[in-house]
Amino acid sequence: MVSISGITSTLKTTYGYAKRFAQATPELIFGTGSEAAGKAMRAAKQSGGTLFESAQAGWRAMEKAGKGSFFKSFLKNCKEFLPDMGKAISKGTEGLTGLAKLKGGAKGLYKGIGSKLPFIGSMAMMLFELPNIFKATKEQGLFSGAKETVKAGARLTGGALGAAVGSAICPGIGSLIGWIAGEWLTSKVVGKSYTEKKAEEEQQYNEAVLEQMAATPQYQTQTAQQPQYQNQPNPFGSYGFNTNLDYSNIPYANDIMMQQMRFNKVA
Repeated sequence: MVSISGITSTLKTTYGYAKRFAQATPELIFGTGSEAAGKAMRAAKQSGGTLFESAQAGWRAMEKAGKGSFFKSFLKNCKEFLPDMGKAISKGTEGLTGLAKLKGGAKGLYKGIGSKLPFIGSMAMMLFELPNIFKATKEQGLFSGAKETVKAGARLTGGALGAAVGSAICPGIGSLIGWIAGEWLTSKVVGKSYTEKKAEEEQQYNEAVLEQMAATPQYQTQTAQQPQYQNQPNPFGSYGFNTNLDYSNIPYANDIMMQQMRFNKVA
């Protein structure tokens, strides 16, 4: 049998790792944690380390990157985003002139954006998830809102971890691909958001109503009795006037002024 002390030790170890991960998560999602982890994993792999050793190196680098609350990390990276982009461009254009300077600046900007992809992806996702969380809370209560918040946090974390792995494999574009893949895989685990489920339910309801209407005998009878005009010629010509009517009995039909005004041509 498993002893109580063994269970307690396992729980303490698990709690310790969970606490360390929670402390590093803000910088992983909003900061440079994924970039630091990817760089460390790549260096460990190049030095002949195993996959487990690379993961350990990435974990240590992620913890070292920074600790703090989500709010502080968010404000910090919002404040540093544009200056960091400027530094990346300056670094890319350093010592270059003319067209080479322009290319170097674009390359530097590309690298700068690549290092900030977790933050950019997290910001874009938050803009989508905040209305979803608000709607779930308003319509279903606090528990539903909290559930959607946990889902959003899991997807943000999954995207950041994917960016770290992608950065380790291929710096720059690998971070973007990794973030998308990580967020997508996590969304499959946690399930669809409240807004997505609501939209699907509405679509299914509308389809069911249409199917029920189509199966109603009264609806089928009305459809069959509707006149068909598709193959009938327009009785009023291409301009909406009937040129085949007899106007001989209409007063002033031969009046020159009336003919010029075309009143007698109206169907």
